[in-house]
Amino acid sequence: MSSMPRAVTRFIASATARPAWQFAAFGAIILGALSSPDAQASDICRIGDPANAGLGLAQIKPLKGIDLRKTEAPCPDDSGQCKSRLHLKKNEFVLTTSRITGPYVCVYVAGSSTYVGGYVKQADIAPRPPLPLKAWNGKWREAFGNWIKLRVEGDALEAEGEAFYPSAHPSEEEAPGGPHTGDMPPGPATPHNNVAVFAYPDDHDPNSCRVIAALDKAVLIVSDNANDSGNCGGMNVRFSGDYYK
Repeated sequence: MSSMPRAVTRFIASATARPAWQFAAFGAIILGALSSPDAQASDICRIGDPANAGLGLAQIKPLKGIDLRKTEAPCPDDSGQCKSRLHLKKNEFVLTTSRITGPYVCVYVAGSSTYVGGYVKQADIAPRPPLPLKAWNGKWREAFGNWIKLRVEGDALEAEGEAFYPSAHPSEEEAPGGPHTGDMPPGPATPHNNVAVFAYPDDHDPNSCRVIAALDKAVLIVSDNANDSGNCGGMNVRFSGDYYK
């Protein structure tokens, strides 16, 4: 198992405790009111649910990176008014969706808070090559002790796992009563374009814990819809992060 964090992600491990900004799945940038016939499509990208967006995994291509484009009309375009505050570095991972507006595609990125998206040019991203189902198999671990075990069942994946806050083995000073914990939704989940969404069977409540996992070679890039009140377990418990075998 490798413990070296990837520079292209925003979930950077520290040797002590997790910083507060780390506990988010996808970047929250509230970009203003929508006021055109395209408002409905833009709104879906801005605050939509990635689990229902036909997800795929891609990387940013330009050497100098790119700026995420805002979603409110008349965006997306190349103008300065459509440039958001979030800059995506070369090789940074994004989750692509099926929402396309001209040359732009809606993506979700790793940042702070909950599920929020923006636009990038399709020419500026490179889809990752598909991986066989067996590549998901095994026990995956992240730097703070979270773990996820995946196994192939037919053409789908089933999961078990546990997440901790502030870590699996905190000091008495960090957590006098021991860590907060949470359980991984079991699925089943069928990967599509290297992305799988795990939820509880027959649970359609959007506030229930859901975990989105994206596989790229030796790293499992995980995000969730948890919030500080504990969608995925105890307070501040998140599955978000990079996992290695």
